[in-house]
Amino acid sequence: MQFLRVFIVLLLTLFSAPSIGLAAEGLSLSGGQQWLVFASRQDASEAVQLAEGFQGALQGTPYQDKMRVVRSENGWFGVVVGPVNFKNLQLARQQISIDLPEDAYLSHGRRYVETVWPAQNLHFGEFESQPRFSLELETLRIDAVLITEQTDPNDEFSKNSKVQVVGWTEQAKVFSFETEPSYFPQYGQSVEVIRLANETEFPQVVIKRFTGGAHCCVEQQIITQNRNGTWVMVQGAVLDGGYGYSFEDLDGDGTLELVSADNSFFYLFAPYARSFAPLYIEKLNYDKITDVNLEPAYQPAFRKELAYLEELADSEKALWGENGFLAGWAATRACLGDGMEAVVQATEKSRGDQEDFRKYACPDGSPSSKCDYENAVALPFPVGLTVHLIERGYLPVH
Repeated sequence: MQFLRVFIVLLLTLFSAPSIGLAAEGLSLSGGQQWLVFASRQDASEAVQLAEGFQGALQGTPYQDKMRVVRSENGWFGVVVGPVNFKNLQLARQQISIDLPEDAYLSHGRRYVETVWPAQNLHFGEFESQPRFSLELETLRIDAVLITEQTDPNDEFSKNSKVQVVGWTEQAKVFSFETEPSYFPQYGQSVEVIRLANETEFPQVVIKRFTGGAHCCVEQQIITQNRNGTWVMVQGAVLDGGYGYSFEDLDGDGTLELVSADNSFFYLFAPYARSFAPLYIEKLNYDKITDVNLEPAYQPAFRKELAYLEELADSEKALWGENGFLAGWAATRACLGDGMEAVVQATEKSRGDQEDFRKYACPDGSPSSKCDYENAVALPFPVGLTVHLIERGYLPVH
């Protein structure tokens, strides 16, 4: 054991990789906190209308400002109140001052990806049922158009599309941007206007495009202003799943963070279904997206995530020996300043390397991207995990 500790310390010294700008999600609750779900609807406007009605009925109660509409992974919209600390639905019915729907229930919100109401700081539109729409927030209005061209009428995959967004302040056009044309499914293409950076004069525009395919992916661009006030379109993360970033004020400073999961953990030490990607928090400053995972203000979010992971593993004991779980667990602990000890404990708990799911490096110790795949060396789990945590900035090298 002492040898392992010394070896990892040596790795921290030798493998020097810069900390790079890098879910889980602020809506996922653990412990005694849950969401009280009043209803679910497929249509967002219908869900908001219900929420406004329930909120009116709750006026004068502690819950009047806790009503919201959340979007779930399956595309439905939940009308929820919370977080609340009811142990069961019977207690909720006793303490809520209005009659709850018969199908109301309590949820930890594991599948909730984004709050869509109330949101004075976000306006959202999708292209699934309309080729164009306009959105307005603060003094910025945008016109969004989905432009589609099909070269072969008999070939669906020859249909390429691009999103064009034009921004206006009063009658003046201030920007016009287009995404690169490519094939995309008809669904999962959206534009939202949202305030992500308080230092810019105008809010931001986020374009999300679902690429289709199993476990994949949402391409994202953010239209924002740089320090000179010039409008630019910056590349956001390409993320697993169908929804991309969620936006949450995790540190309570009034500015929304870009919340996702660190996709580099998928398929790294386990198949996709047994990989656990740790919570990943970024912030937009003018036109720069930076990783804020190690900042103290976000430790409450990581403590909540860690509690959820350990609660899950305690209910499914086999996870404590699986490298896919242990890697995400160690990364989460690293964000709480306990990364070295977490790697040691993950090594103790691991049932050994899993064939075809290992971290690789070049023979000289550099990242595997620097050499041919055939020459790359498969690293044992404790070494591979340590190297990956260093490369991703979880274990800073001084």
